[in-house]
Amino acid sequence: MFKNIVTLKKFCILGICILNCIAFNFKSSALANELKEPSLIAENKKESLSLFNLRIPDEAYNEELNQKRLHHLKAHRHGAHATLGLLGLTMATAFMAKKKVDDERSARGGRMSSSDANKFNIHLISASLTLASYFTTAYLGITAPKSESMADSNQITWHKRLAFVHMPAMILGPIFAYKAYSDYKDGKNPSGVGKLHRPLMFLGGAALLGAGIVAEF
Repeated sequence: MFKNIVTLKKFCILGICILNCIAFNFKSSALANELKEPSLIAENKKESLSLFNLRIPDEAYNEELNQKRLHHLKAHRHGAHATLGLLGLTMATAFMAKKKVDDERSARGGRMSSSDANKFNIHLISASLTLASYFTTAYLGITAPKSESMADSNQITWHKRLAFVHMPAMILGPIFAYKAYSDYKDGKNPSGVGKLHRPLMFLGGAALLGAGIVAEF
């Protein structure tokens, strides 16, 4: 009887030792994985840090999001003012260039010349600056972060609707302008889509001005 008890105790002690070894190995492997994981992420760049990983509270996240949105929209607003100013200058240089072409043609007895295209060089430079300002401004507005719970006001809704008018005009306008410029270089008046350049840009300019007015008031 006594021998059986001793044997049973030995088996219990052996079993406890085995369980402890298993538990120790499991914890060691888990700890090793945790220690390896940051280095693997850093080496392989499988996962980048985000606000969720850093466990920033929701309120702090929303505040940072709103500050970033405010910064983007302020830059968007200033860029819109600059774009409208450049657009006005571009239209003025277009009228001046067209008047010079008409005056020189009158002096030549109505004869056209490839030199007519040179009168639009300043207009082309101004138009290029306007397009650069326009698309930079559009980028700032499009990339402004927005909370899912944030709803657009009526002003912003109309501002976006007008963007569907002036943005295609700003994309197609330079293409039509290239056709008009090529026609002038060939010593003839603009034809085809080149003739549509001016009315298209007037439409785009009016929509851009309207979008600015809607956003201001």
